Amino acid sequence: MRKIQFAVLLALLVALFLPVTALAKGLPEDKIVFGGTYTLESGEVLDGNLIVFGGSATLEPASQVNGDVVIFGGSLDAQGEITGNVVGIGGLIQLGDTAQVDQDVVTLGATLDRSTNAIVEGEVSSGFTGPFLFDFRGFDFPGLRSVPDIRVQVNPFISLMWIFLRTLLWGAVAVVLVLLLPRALDTIGQAAVHQPVISGGVGLLTAILAPLVLLLLVITICLSPLALLGALILVIAWGLGLIALGLEIGKRLADRMNQNWAPALSAGLGTLLLIFVLNGLREIVPCVGWLFPAIAGMVGLGAVVLTRFGTHVYPLMPPPAPTNQPLNITLAEGPTPSDVSPSLPSEAGEGEPPPAG
Repeated sequence: MRKIQFAVLLALLVALFLPVTALAKGLPEDKIVFGGTYTLESGEVLDGNLIVFGGSATLEPASQVNGDVVIFGGSLDAQGEITGNVVGIGGLIQLGDTAQVDQDVVTLGATLDRSTNAIVEGEVSSGFTGPFLFDFRGFDFPGLRSVPDIRVQVNPFISLMWIFLRTLLWGAVAVVLVLLLPRALDTIGQAAVHQPVISGGVGLLTAILAPLVLLLLVITICLSPLALLGALILVIAWGLGLIALGLEIGKRLADRMNQNWAPALSAGLGTLLLIFVLNGLREIVPCVGWLFPAIAGMVGLGAVVLTRFGTHVYPLMPPPAPTNQPLNITLAEGPTPSDVSPSLPSEAGEGEPPPAG
């Protein structure tokens, strides 16, 4: 199970940074779709793989993809030919009447709508079977002739599918929140990025003290409704912190790829990547894997507390330095230069005071 999760995690990370690598090598054949739409028109040929993250792709009749098609939480409407495999992790895959897949079709948490006229040369697999194994061969027990042996077998793909579903849910919530609270999430993310140590310390302190305060409220009975409200606020703050971190990751990913994404797209993809990596590390790394999501959550929670849910900028910026402006000096009232007569030499000679008049 851990090997499978590590392979999928590595594949996702490679796919995210594939556009930078492909452009560097001068091989732009692979097509990456991030939350957008892509149409391969009739008669066109894509010499490479098609990877869709949260977007939609359409392959018109008589079109051809010389490679694999991978769908992460998006949709595929295929009417043409695909020479490789079709893999769907969440989302919808439609194989029309004129669709042809030369290899396998594998779905994991995705919906497959296959026409009866669609051609699949390989196998069609849903990625997992039922989670329970019922063995009715029975075994002997004193006093009973035969008791059916019912054993539970948890399929490893169930855990992997649950990780993907949670990740997609986090990405959808991030898109909605960034549309409603763009400035607040940006303020929280800036505080977490520029002050990670302080944010983590405040988050750790909040995570320790908040349960104690809530416990005291529950004990008082009269204030128990406030305990429920406080717990709800704490959960919301934790989620806002993680989504704010995802927004910052999405921004930096867009800068790295020289793209200008909308805040909703940056938040959705960044949060999706962050949650997927944290969940993957928690499952893959033994014993201490839970530390990675805990640290990220505390940093985000501390940033929410420091910024008061994104309403105040942290750190507080010093007041701007005064600019060079002309000084307005008011002189005390007194004789003006026109009121003072200049000293003129008298007719008697220089140096003698002027005659009084």
